[in-house]
Amino acid sequence: MEYTQLSLSNKKASRFVFGTAAPSIRGNEPEAACECLDLALEYGFTIFDSAHSYGNAEKNMGLWMQRRGCREQVILLDKGCNPGQAGSEDSLSASCILSQVRESLDRLQTDYLDLYLLHRDDPSVPVDEIVEVLNQLKEEGKILRFGGSNWTQDRIRQANEYAARRGLEGFTAVSPCFSLVPQIGDPACRSVCISGPAHQKERDWYASHNIAVFPYSSLARGFLSGKFRTSSPGLADQYLSPTTVQEYCYPENFRRLKQAEKLAEKKGASVSQISLAWMLRQPLPVFPIISPSTEAHIKDNLQAFSVSLTDEDMDFLQQDE
Repeated sequence: MEYTQLSLSNKKASRFVFGTAAPSIRGNEPEAACECLDLALEYGFTIFDSAHSYGNAEKNMGLWMQRRGCREQVILLDKGCNPGQAGSEDSLSASCILSQVRESLDRLQTDYLDLYLLHRDDPSVPVDEIVEVLNQLKEEGKILRFGGSNWTQDRIRQANEYAARRGLEGFTAVSPCFSLVPQIGDPACRSVCISGPAHQKERDWYASHNIAVFPYSSLARGFLSGKFRTSSPGLADQYLSPTTVQEYCYPENFRRLKQAEKLAEKKGASVSQISLAWMLRQPLPVFPIISPSTEAHIKDNLQAFSVSLTDEDMDFLQQDE
């Protein structure tokens, strides 16, 4: 694992974030979840990503931190308020944010969240009330910093301009969908992706404003995991979830995956290692969220730090055939 110092926290920050959306963490087996979280900590993860909507993930995280006594080693990135996602009844409102933060703190058995992200946006709601309530929670010590997950760069800018006018704190972190291949389908609704040439301006803005980026779907929900080869694209339906197929299984993404396969063979690496190494070379303060479910998967992912990509390699991965 590699580490850096985040402006968001005084704690040692791992470059990879352990995501708790996986069934092994969010399920009904707390002992199995604790074993997975133990492995993550032992292999150097210090940032853990969870959410109010992730089933039992917060409860299992809270139980684990109490047993392990590791709360002050851990940077908790938690998300709440998920309006617009398929199946969600949340509204983007002060009352929803306040109630869900209270519930998340209770489930996690902690007094504060290191970083709180609004899970989704509702662009029809003015940013004013939202920025005010987030600053209230910060003043109360319940959250240390805040940001947005599926929020567009334009809405982040609006929020920060309002905060600057009022002498308040603005959004200092984002967690959009971001990987070597763009998310094209959106079955979850209101997802925000910053992958590909079309979103270069957004990435440049985050870089110039030193906003930390915590990309979810860093391996495109398994599309970039190496579970299948482009030589047998029909196997994608067997190895990937229906959601992943809807989001990523498009001709342009298969072409990009083929480039990653070629470079992986040349480098003696796996496709997932190439994909994560590409993320680590972005000119952004990027902290990819990954959800390895076994020790072997963790080891494979961590090998990405040993993969050296040249400028030519980066260009090759992003070029069309």
